[in-house]
Amino acid sequence: MDGGNEVGEVKVSRLQVEEEDETPIEHRVSLQGSALCDALHFSVHDKENSPMMRAVLCSQVCKVYRFETEDQRRLLVREQMSETPLSFSLPKQLLSALIQEHASRVQQVKELSDLSPHWDSLRHDVVSYCNHLIGCYQETLTELENLSTSPCFKSSGRKSDRHLQFVPTNLHSQRMEVTAPGSSGVWYQVITFGAPADHHQAFKHGGLKRLLSKHQRQSSVSYSLEESYRARELLVSVAQLPPLIFGQAEELLSVSAERNPARLQEVLDGLMQETKLFIHALNDELVRSALTAFHSQCASVSGRHGSGLLCENASANQEEAREYDEEEWDRTWANVAKSLDCIMAMADRLQEREHLLRERSSPDPQESTADTKSQNAGSSSSSSSSWQEQLLPLVVTLRDCVREAVSKARAAMTFVVLQGALTATVAQGPERIVQRRHAVFSQALSAVVCGFMLKVYGGLEDPEFLQQLHSVGILAQFEALLSTYGEEEGMLEDMEVSVADLSRVAFTITEARSEQLHDFLPTLRGT
Repeated sequence: MDGGNEVGEVKVSRLQVEEEDETPIEHRVSLQGSALCDALHFSVHDKENSPMMRAVLCSQVCKVYRFETEDQRRLLVREQMSETPLSFSLPKQLLSALIQEHASRVQQVKELSDLSPHWDSLRHDVVSYCNHLIGCYQETLTELENLSTSPCFKSSGRKSDRHLQFVPTNLHSQRMEVTAPGSSGVWYQVITFGAPADHHQAFKHGGLKRLLSKHQRQSSVSYSLEESYRARELLVSVAQLPPLIFGQAEELLSVSAERNPARLQEVLDGLMQETKLFIHALNDELVRSALTAFHSQCASVSGRHGSGLLCENASANQEEAREYDEEEWDRTWANVAKSLDCIMAMADRLQEREHLLRERSSPDPQESTADTKSQNAGSSSSSSSSWQEQLLPLVVTLRDCVREAVSKARAAMTFVVLQGALTATVAQGPERIVQRRHAVFSQALSAVVCGFMLKVYGGLEDPEFLQQLHSVGILAQFEALLSTYGEEEGMLEDMEVSVADLSRVAFTITEARSEQLHDFLPTLRGT
């Protein structure tokens, strides 16, 4: 969960399934009702026992009865209550995704350059924060994996168990099919579960809404996951491209001694290509805005800590923090382009001068003498030396401009990655609050995925429903039987945050690869 961005999706698979011969297992069904149900709804039984439905429902309890209407028609009513394996499978997937996300964040901040003491302290905070959550989640996941049976239900008597913190309480479906003779049945279904709340941590200090208002930090600068990802890409670019530019520049100086126009032009083209890639990578609004935010942050901490972000730039950045303006970055990368233009212009002038020199010094074959040849050889040596001498200062200037741009870009993108990590971890409040938020989100997610899958499977033959699903999406309604007194107020505060976090969940419907049960189970991606 991060800001207001879409942070994950749940994939639900479906497949057109033919009728099966397997007889469904039902409990607590009267003999007369069962026979009537089998007679009138054999196709319904097949659908209920299909891999699609068995992926969502289990341990079904069914009651069938009929009654006469005022117009002497007999209605068949089929009530069904079912548990769901999603109660445990989705929390385990979410725990795995959270572990992977926090481990990746630790790796990202560890890969940053050597930081000055203040910023290195913040990096250490992020690493410690993530490692604490990783340890808790790995322990919970291990306990869920080690359960002796494959559970589908968490009773209210176990709502405070620590290792079941992510599992929804009393999650089950209540479905009713009403059918009149000669017509297809109509399904009414409701997903019932205990309000998503963290009973393990209890409610002595309130629920999530109250806790977040007390502890969540409002950062003046925050970056989305997409911006952090782009910053890491730019860090890779500024690490890879400068050595290529410097290599081409060295080769240019070496080739200038050969006075081979074709070879010189080839090296110039390579230098121009690598430098333009470098300029294109740096000409990014994210770098410009990050530099402004970074220097603003440096100014606020300069009285207590070194304001530099990278150790090697600490003194320079401290000086720049007082005089930085937004146009400075534009001038920095523009200087790289101007330095390249100067090299290209000088190379053109040198080649043109060489061409004119050769034309003037080309004697008539009948007037060629040994003195002329000696003069041409001396002129050639002098010209070669002159090329290197005139290109060298321009190449040095290009290197200096590239190094300056790299230094500032690295500082800016390191700031983005570190600030993004801080926003997603430490700024969210203490670890116990974030763990509570993840736990109640897991409970709410399991319930809404169960309801979504049942709704989709029930509407596969309804074109209007499918069109509505495609164009509008899903509207999930939650009703609670909680009061605003005592612990129930804390439960409501947990529930409010968990339901709000569901707005960032996206569903993707895919085709199942086979009719095996595991291919119909939903998969979770993101957090």
